[in-house]
Amino acid sequence: MTGLRASLTRAIDVKRKAAVIVDSIASEDLGKFPDSNVAESLQRITGVSIDRSGGEGRFVTVRGFGPSFNNVLVNGRTLATENAGRQFSFDLLAAELISGADVYKSNNATLQEGGIGSTINVKTARPFDIRGSKAILSAKANYEDLSEEASPDVFGLFSTRLADDRIGVLASVSYQQRKARVDTAATNGYYRTTVGAGASALTNVLFPQNYDQISDLQDRERLGVTGTVQFRASEELTLSVDALYNKFTVDSNANSVGHFFSPGDVSGVTIDGNRTVTAFSQNANGHTDYINRTFNRPTELRAFGANADWNPTDKINIKLDTAYSKAESNNGGNEIFAVIGFNNAVNFNNTGTGLPGVTAARGFTDPSVGRAHFTTREGVDTAETVYETRLDAVFSTDYEVFTKLRFGGIYTDRTKENALVRSDNDVGCAYCGYGIPVPAGMLKAFDPGSFLSGESGAFPRQWLAFNSEDYFRFLETAAAGNAQDVAAGRPAGATAAFVRSKNGYAAVRQPSSYSVSEKISGGYVQGDFEATIGGLPWSATVGMRYVRTELVSNGTQQTLLDLLPIVGDSTAYTAAFAATSASVSKSTVYDNFLPSLNVKVDITPDLVGRFAATQTVSRANLTDVAPRITFTSLRPGNLAASGGNPELKPFKSTNFDTSVEWYYQDAGYLTVGAFYKQIDDFILTSVAPETFTVANAAGNFPGGLATFNVQRPRNAQSADVYGIEVGFQHTFDYLPAPFDGLGVTANATFVDSKANLAATARTFALEGLGDSQNLVGFYAKGPIEVRVAYNHRDGFVSTAANGTGGDPIFTKGQGQVDFQARYAVSSNFSVFVEGTNLNDAKTETVGKYDNQFLSLVDTGPRYAVGLRAQF
Repeated sequence: MTGLRASLTRAIDVKRKAAVIVDSIASEDLGKFPDSNVAESLQRITGVSIDRSGGEGRFVTVRGFGPSFNNVLVNGRTLATENAGRQFSFDLLAAELISGADVYKSNNATLQEGGIGSTINVKTARPFDIRGSKAILSAKANYEDLSEEASPDVFGLFSTRLADDRIGVLASVSYQQRKARVDTAATNGYYRTTVGAGASALTNVLFPQNYDQISDLQDRERLGVTGTVQFRASEELTLSVDALYNKFTVDSNANSVGHFFSPGDVSGVTIDGNRTVTAFSQNANGHTDYINRTFNRPTELRAFGANADWNPTDKINIKLDTAYSKAESNNGGNEIFAVIGFNNAVNFNNTGTGLPGVTAARGFTDPSVGRAHFTTREGVDTAETVYETRLDAVFSTDYEVFTKLRFGGIYTDRTKENALVRSDNDVGCAYCGYGIPVPAGMLKAFDPGSFLSGESGAFPRQWLAFNSEDYFRFLETAAAGNAQDVAAGRPAGATAAFVRSKNGYAAVRQPSSYSVSEKISGGYVQGDFEATIGGLPWSATVGMRYVRTELVSNGTQQTLLDLLPIVGDSTAYTAAFAATSASVSKSTVYDNFLPSLNVKVDITPDLVGRFAATQTVSRANLTDVAPRITFTSLRPGNLAASGGNPELKPFKSTNFDTSVEWYYQDAGYLTVGAFYKQIDDFILTSVAPETFTVANAAGNFPGGLATFNVQRPRNAQSADVYGIEVGFQHTFDYLPAPFDGLGVTANATFVDSKANLAATARTFALEGLGDSQNLVGFYAKGPIEVRVAYNHRDGFVSTAANGTGGDPIFTKGQGQVDFQARYAVSSNFSVFVEGTNLNDAKTETVGKYDNQFLSLVDTGPRYAVGLRAQF
């Protein structure tokens, strides 16, 4: 059996034989995965849903637990990640490089700790798994519906055996390119006003901070290379070395039109029953901004590993594995945030249906109105290195019940470094206040074309855009500086001299940089048992895992001196910081003992029952334990900052799982499972007021104290999570031809928690917790294979505390349709077509109440056509 049916059968075989509760996906053949993206395939598994970036699956959520709660391994090894936290980006790995993946929903002592939601092991091909020699070539053309651009995707693999099959060599290369477009309408959030600025109706209301429309053109390029050499030194010893290299670059250029709102400058205010401001008119003190911004992602990953698999006797197996990986995202100073704006009286109307409406007295397309404001180069350099060595030993016994003894140890040394690199904070605002006009011709007409087509609302469909590098050059001229001096009432030459003293807008490393070192030492022991009771065969694993974690966090943080008003801009302050930053260091050590019990009973030859009782941990994100603080909003009535917390304890979960699995066909099954998790020391990112001493030079802060809403991770109360999973797969082999090639896969997960956040409460919530459903229809017979997949994820809390206002962010439910069809022209050649997001599903978020619109993101459908050859 080959192709789609074979992959389904192999995945079922893994699930049925496993000692733990696990689901799997398997490639149909080398370089032939069921979907174009590994994450897209993982979401077909019961309880798995994904988050997308630019329309591609990037992060995985399992049973409602987000990406930080899932321990992702590649060939059993921890892989460095370029993200600020522990999240693994599945879009780094081309699907063709993967041979399969296992999602472990219950742990035993042999599985590496770190995943409360699951442990996911992604596997790459090995030459000793392939008979003889094999070569594969595939190529396809991708077409993006929104950008109307086509781009290439090619893959090649070669595997062979040498020296009488004692040496195996495998190499593969994948290159992919996408020219994508992402359209977004967004409000950063709603904050509760504290003063009415003379209008008592605006005291204690939920006021929108801004409204932006963004059209982002992205050039996404991915290069992946793998290589493996295996050597059978003897019948007892096999040695393997492998390497993986990945370079994934996202270059984006986003042009937007936006508006910041100030409650002191509005009239005609409409407030609903929840005291949310739904409509108003902002007077001519308001501003319309044209923003050019890049969201780049230059990532690079290198990984090397070596493995020795030794069987000195038929009862002993010892494996030694050591690995190194390094991930980098050298994005510091690589992003731009540039603003040209003008005074504009704006009307805002959020009726709760369609997108918010924005109209303006001076419109949005007059290129003569632009005035200089804010600009900076920014970005974060992130680097992580992981050194890991593990030893696993298995001793088979001659006892009837106690069949195996397993023990081993692991040491992981992980270091994460984050450095904010941007233009000096003061020079970024050297022209703040909309004081001087920009040169004629700098602003040009911008027509994104079909922006959020199908959405109703009186919002601009066209606006203006500019080249930010031209803007930088203008602001660095003496003429621009002198004009700004005249507008601000300063001596001529002051601004130009100040900009020169900061080396223009060159990006430099900022004091909010940090590094975290994590060393983990652990060991385990486990016994495997098998017997028959009452005629029912059963097996069990009982084990204990011990881990010791040592953390050292080092960082620097800015010292705030004062908050000063900006001439010509009543919506923001400018900050004065100390010339030098304070250094902070913190060490933390903690131990965990993690018992596990897994029981499997063969009720009948086709019916399997399982039960598991385990304890697992998920450590805090390394970025969360960094000793740092960053001032994120300097706007009157909405002073905000974010920071880390070196005192965080890890999440610890006590888990109970049970399932019944009926394997009534070679490729068919029905499973029903239930799970319960009690999580202690749950880490919640929440907002709380903190005061900072300021000089109060402008007299805006009586007593010299400025109160900021500071967002930090904190250990909160316990959380109970419980759920039910149902999975079904059926093939219609018994139908008359040609219908005997039909099949269906369906699953659903229903998950809940007492910590689930009600829309009207500002309390503890589990981010990502929500139900999901999947339905896949397929046809596989002869040369034809067809798959149509529908994946749906119900609404969930995506952020417990928005940095603007501190209220939750809810992501609304969404379903996506994908399609794939393949025709084998011969045993060596096949052609295929693919469609992703055929129903043009959009991602929408709202705030505390349903009418608090936050964002709508459209990535559009995409299509591919290609051919594949294998020899």
